[in-house]
Amino acid sequence: MTVFSLRQSEQAARILGYAGVIPFVALAGLAWLSTTVGFGGVRPAMLAAVAAYGAVILSFLGAVHWGRIISTPREDPLGSLWLLASVIPSLIGWAALLLPPSAGVPLLLAGFVLAWDGDRRATASGLLPAWYGALRTRLSLLVGSSLIFVWPLTL
Repeated sequence: MTVFSLRQSEQAARILGYAGVIPFVALAGLAWLSTTVGFGGVRPAMLAAVAAYGAVILSFLGAVHWGRIISTPREDPLGSLWLLASVIPSLIGWAALLLPPSAGVPLLLAGFVLAWDGDRRATASGLLPAWYGALRTRLSLLVGSSLIFVWPLTL
């Protein structure tokens, strides 16, 4: 892989990562707006959409480590543990969908914090590129803020 293609991949990851935050921000904003302009009846749908999208994205984040392990030509002594850890975000997302939003949204928030911490550790260990760790920190702050913003609407 050339430096050029690595930079292209990094740029694409940034663009797609920030685009992936848009539904969180938009749905949180619409949920609040629906309450303030008298369309509170759509709030449950907005909260369900936030939870569903959050579960999908958590599954995606866990898959990063699955892909990293299976694409590494050398044996990683912690590979089995990373694979096990990589399915936890999916399970958290699934559980969040089964719970009422008042419990599901904070569970999603916890899941995103755990996924970020796993990526932080992998980046610090050199298992993921530094740019990815920095990007994940920024994206996690935006997603976490959106979930915190919408959480009071679930109570």
